[in-house]
Amino acid sequence: MPVLMGFFVASGCGQPADPTATASTEASAPLPIPATPSPAQPTTVAAGASLSSRLDCVRTAGGVLLIGHRGGPTRDYPENAIETFDRTYAAGTKVMEIDIAETKDGKLVLMHDDDLDRTTTGTGLVVDHTLKDIQALKLETGTKLTTFSPPTLEAALEWAVKTGAILELDKKRSAAFAPIIAAIRTAKAENNVFLITYTDDQAIDIHRQNPDLVITATIDTPARLDRLIAAGVKPENLIAWTGIEQPDPQLWQTLAARGIESAFGTTGARATSLDTLYWEDRDGSEYNDLVTDGLSILVTGLTDKTGRQLAAARQKSGACGL
Repeated sequence: MPVLMGFFVASGCGQPADPTATASTEASAPLPIPATPSPAQPTTVAAGASLSSRLDCVRTAGGVLLIGHRGGPTRDYPENAIETFDRTYAAGTKVMEIDIAETKDGKLVLMHDDDLDRTTTGTGLVVDHTLKDIQALKLETGTKLTTFSPPTLEAALEWAVKTGAILELDKKRSAAFAPIIAAIRTAKAENNVFLITYTDDQAIDIHRQNPDLVITATIDTPARLDRLIAAGVKPENLIAWTGIEQPDPQLWQTLAARGIESAFGTTGARATSLDTLYWEDRDGSEYNDLVTDGLSILVTGLTDKTGRQLAAARQKSGACGL
């Protein structure tokens, strides 16, 4: 992928205006759908329905579920902050990916990096600091110091249950699955989370112990899905993570025909991410192509303008309680 130097930002800082004001909303012609149809599913469900049934509805309705990477940060709102979730939710994105680390005293806090240096006023490793230490810090956006402090996972889950939002939980190296799942149970947030797994063994183990939770697992071929199903993973509670580098419409459509939602990310390093590539010509029609080609779940670092670009597909998801 070519290295991209441009990155579009809002006009308030003297930069080019938001390109989505004139962005195309036309998608290219879809690829043929596989001959084997997916099981019939409703195209409208109640907001209180199970998360798996709402995801099925998004897929069969031809909608898209947009996920705000690290909560949907902006220049004024930092990543992994409750205040940022509020802003993202109010702007129309109901699903946020968040990062979970463990402190020195065994508490779960939202933090992407192993250390505190990039996103907070602190320094050093997260695991070398207590929760009290970390919550005394302030979060930074990269260009602005905020008044917000790193929240606990407990607070984030309580927020999700209260608002009806969905959180995609990304466990960092310092944290373990067991206390994260315990926190989900305590908050009664089972219907408000996806749990990311990173290996086939993790996916199988987590599903075996928690068959009611929706999990994501890396699926790059139908054969990999076959292995997970053969090991007992229920398709209805499985999201296929298909990476951030190369869209794979044939895989998405094959998985959809088997009742599986595919997730893909346009995130990554700013210079080379698909988010940057798709907006460098000020035309985000590539996002529409992803949905037309069978993608059900999109993780983006440019939540607001990508959400506006995908307004029609997101309206279909709204009928699914998402």
